[in-house]
Amino acid sequence: MSQTTRTIAGVLFLFLSIAAISFIRINPTSSTPTRSTESRTAGIMEGVVQGIIITQELTSIKDYWSAVELVFTHSGRSNSNENTILLLDAGYKTLFKESFSSGNVKDGALTTFRFDKSIFIGKGNKVLLCLFSNDGTPTNAISPLLNQTDSLGPLHISKVNGSDLVNSVKNKVRRYRGSLMLRTYETDSSQFWLMKGFLYFIGLVIATVIIFFAQIRSLLARTRIVPEWIFLFIALPAATIFAFITPPLQVPDEGSHFSRAYEIAEFNFFNKDQTGPASMTRLDSAFGHLHFLAGEKTSLADIKKHIGVKLEPALRVPISPPAYTLPYLPQALGIFIGRVTDSSPLALMYLGRIFNLLISILIMFFAIRIIPQFKWIFLLLALMPKTLFLFGSLSYDSLTISLSFFTTAVFFYYAFACERNIRIKDLAVMAFLVLLLLFCKPPYFILALLFFFIPPKKFGYLYKYILISIGVVVILLVVLKGGPIALNYFSGPDAAQQVNAATPADSTIKLPVIRPDDQIKLIKSDIPAYFKLILRSGFDYYRAYILKSFVGVLGWIDVELPDLLTYTYLLLILFSALALSGDNVKLGLTKKTLLLILLAITFVIVETAMYVYATRPGRDRVFGVQGRYFIPMAPLFFMLFYNRYLNPMLNLLFSMRRAEYNKAKPKVKPVIYQEILVKEQLFDKSLYLLLTCFTLFTLLYSIYMTLIRYYNI
Repeated sequence: MSQTTRTIAGVLFLFLSIAAISFIRINPTSSTPTRSTESRTAGIMEGVVQGIIITQELTSIKDYWSAVELVFTHSGRSNSNENTILLLDAGYKTLFKESFSSGNVKDGALTTFRFDKSIFIGKGNKVLLCLFSNDGTPTNAISPLLNQTDSLGPLHISKVNGSDLVNSVKNKVRRYRGSLMLRTYETDSSQFWLMKGFLYFIGLVIATVIIFFAQIRSLLARTRIVPEWIFLFIALPAATIFAFITPPLQVPDEGSHFSRAYEIAEFNFFNKDQTGPASMTRLDSAFGHLHFLAGEKTSLADIKKHIGVKLEPALRVPISPPAYTLPYLPQALGIFIGRVTDSSPLALMYLGRIFNLLISILIMFFAIRIIPQFKWIFLLLALMPKTLFLFGSLSYDSLTISLSFFTTAVFFYYAFACERNIRIKDLAVMAFLVLLLLFCKPPYFILALLFFFIPPKKFGYLYKYILISIGVVVILLVVLKGGPIALNYFSGPDAAQQVNAATPADSTIKLPVIRPDDQIKLIKSDIPAYFKLILRSGFDYYRAYILKSFVGVLGWIDVELPDLLTYTYLLLILFSALALSGDNVKLGLTKKTLLLILLAITFVIVETAMYVYATRPGRDRVFGVQGRYFIPMAPLFFMLFYNRYLNPMLNLLFSMRRAEYNKAKPKVKPVIYQEILVKEQLFDKSLYLLLTCFTLFTLLYSIYMTLIRYYNI
């Protein structure tokens, strides 16, 4: 294709893309509500039955509305009647109307009503949200839930007068205290211009690539792209931003993580003194209203109020921190420095976050550097919003994830890149890393089985390999059997006792809600049924949530990225696993079978841990499993798709020398082919740029979503 043809094609593409993007309406995101009346102590209103209209009056905070959510209950019935939601403005003009069946409403969950396009209401203007049914009866009707303490505006019931709904709404017969339990999604713009801006930018980039394809291709062929440095340049600022824009202690269980890290900063390594400064507990309570309630907001001014608060370490209250020690050392180092300088609890928290992210990012940097293949799989998993969000927190998941990746990288280095025989010091390094994982989170100790990726010939003599292999298996069995006892001795009280001690008793059965012993008995009584239960939980009931929380459910599990972004990210990792390969790594059927076994064992351990310690006896599924629990083992999953067939074909297809290769004589072809794969790598480098741009956009979008979730901007 000539330069003139490319220029015409590029300009034409840019013109058409601008026209298409401008024509298509993109509603503002519905991921984060503007306000919410969710309540932990809900009331139940009377049912949506024929003959009445339930009306909630609201005042618009912003100019446009894009969605509204309500919570209903079936009151223990299987209701099937039809209902209608109606949105009216101050002049009783219909803004939105939608019919919905009670059979499609989940009990106690948010039911979302999205508008086809953003509706203009005007800031400060009144809105009437109405609910009615033409066939609802007292025995076949859903009931909306109430927040009986907070009021967004008058809530009343009207009688229906024939078909005149407007005058019926005006005819108020009963008023209720409080508000419907709802969320509203409001914006100051009718369209999502941030997304449109990104699409315009993408169109411009593609047009530029078309026009200057020859020059860009030549430049790429000469460019060396180093993934570990790309990771560092993106991860360090992104994790730091997460550390500061996420309000205090708004990561799951971050208050407990803070308490344990502070204990260690006081050199209380063995969890003996179960007390902490009261000022830290007050800081946790000050922002507790944000947990799970996505309509709750805070402000920079609210956070600044805590800057001058004294720590007062002598004024202590009882705490129940986790039993682990090792994964809190980075946070404890930052907190120790803060204690020496007499910093406030808020400053201690931020120092803990900063030291946690610095050490986790440093470990991940070297993991990407030393692994001989899969660098971009590591990079993509390490740059996921969820991963960097955890890095910028006090969570012990940060060190667990980075150490798991580093341990995997070390085993792969010895298996595929190390050109000498394995020495005693190499075995000591591997054993030390596995031991660190054991004291971070025991399930990931299973990575020790990656030892069997190392070829026997690297041990010099076969008998050495056999003896060491037997030793690895014996140690694994001993740790799996006796590890919990040792961990409890060195790290504190038994986890099950802590859970039961912190769990309120069920007033009906007079037993703790969480009963690990009963759960273990249930598992042993019917092991096949238990395996069906965890498979159903992981791959049926909670598949979508696990995938979403794997990539980017941030905050206190209340900042969700759009599904399109989440699944696109996962597909890009999968495509990279399929399309990127190298000559120095071979994963045959045996090694992939071992990977599959490791993944299966991890899945069973994680599900079982949550079934025993977070699920009530008798439930038909496992509760509490989140995608973040699978991040440490995620590289192994994507390695299953590794192959060495697709990548050479793609690099040849993208090559500047493809025509030369096709015309070359048979003797010359292998030389050109090797140069294309080793020196050019145009497909690989093009994909690297695409992946880098996509991860940058995903992180920027995640930061934006976190900001609008917690702050009124």
